[in-house]
Amino acid sequence: MTRWDAIVVGAGPAGSTTALLLARAGASVLLLDRARFPRHKACSEYLSPATTPILERLGAGVLAAIEGATHAKLYGMKVVAPSGVVMCGRFASDHGHVPPRPYSFALSRAMFDTILLRAAAREGAVVHEGATVEELVWDGRAVAGVVVRWRNGQRATCNARVVVGADGLHSVVARRLGLVRTSPPRRIAFTTHVTDVAGVDGVGELHVGERGYVGLGPIGGGVTTVALVVPRSMVRRRRQDFRAGFFAELERYPGLAGRFERRRLVREVLATGPFGQWARRPAGDGALLVGDAADFFDPFTGQGIYAALRGAELAADCLIPALASRVRGLSGRSDPGRKPGVHRGGGPVTAALLEPYVRARRREFAGKWALERLIGLGVGWPALAERVVGRLARRPGLADLLVGATGNFVPARRVLAPSVLARLLW
Repeated sequence: MTRWDAIVVGAGPAGSTTALLLARAGASVLLLDRARFPRHKACSEYLSPATTPILERLGAGVLAAIEGATHAKLYGMKVVAPSGVVMCGRFASDHGHVPPRPYSFALSRAMFDTILLRAAAREGAVVHEGATVEELVWDGRAVAGVVVRWRNGQRATCNARVVVGADGLHSVVARRLGLVRTSPPRRIAFTTHVTDVAGVDGVGELHVGERGYVGLGPIGGGVTTVALVVPRSMVRRRRQDFRAGFFAELERYPGLAGRFERRRLVREVLATGPFGQWARRPAGDGALLVGDAADFFDPFTGQGIYAALRGAELAADCLIPALASRVRGLSGRSDPGRKPGVHRGGGPVTAALLEPYVRARRREFAGKWALERLIGLGVGWPALAERVVGRLARRPGLADLLVGATGNFVPARRVLAPSVLARLLW
């Protein structure tokens, strides 16, 4: 019977990276995505500084492809309070933590995701685009595969020892497992690409307002990603069409007024959300969640792509020995005598074998989750945002520390220390 070691649902950064690492280790991997690549995604399109070492570790020409593609380099982050007060933090600083490079990359998800997808295919993952996963297949209480609808409309059952849900914020895998949980604040993002934005100067920008916030940053070729994030309640009340009124809404922010021309729009406005969603548990018998399918709180800190890539590494670190416990030849290098997709024994990977992944995620992300949630809640309280941004504007060293923590190369515990939190408020 044809059976895969792993079926990865979703070919974004989390899914393609997981598939690449598993295939490189000798696993038979089926990578499925309902989209056809290249495709655009509603995203900040920012790769925090700590993503660079991960891209280097991936090999397969990934980092070289990014450097050779149209991209931008960001050297820090700027936050503008509702009153117009500005703080700016730089990645390169004297706080004792050196970033991998003094800049981060930023590039279109259409380009970035395609680079990772092609790298996974080169390592041996079997890729099917235009393939929609509709249901999970069960073997008792364990996941044993998926029901997929191919792009020609036909349905098929694909079996595997483990199904990796990397299918994003609205993960079918997480929903079918019954693991999805939500928490406030619930926000919606509208994103687009605009050319020739005035005043873009090599740093990302976050503009906090009374009704939400706006993030923007260059992605190369004179193009800037612009994201408008508002409470879901405003969208549900349908007071206005945020797509049609996108630029009018930007004019409400002191640091953005007059910087855009509507005719410079080069990509339609895409929407995503609501955020504030997480899985009660990121793994169970025969299934594992990674990337936004496992956790996504709010895009303000730009953690998404880093969490996807690092989470994929943690997933592969756990899955490779778990799969190898029943299948010979899965030891970190390809087995040339093995035919991909051929069943060679072993049932679904048990929750006990996936427990190291659960613990590793907690160790890796607990501090970042706490920091991300504190910032996300603070952004929704304009008076608090005004106070904190004012403090950071007067204390550039502290601003550098906070930006380094959100860039994932300064430990979150540095910012969560009571003495540092006190300096942010008083």
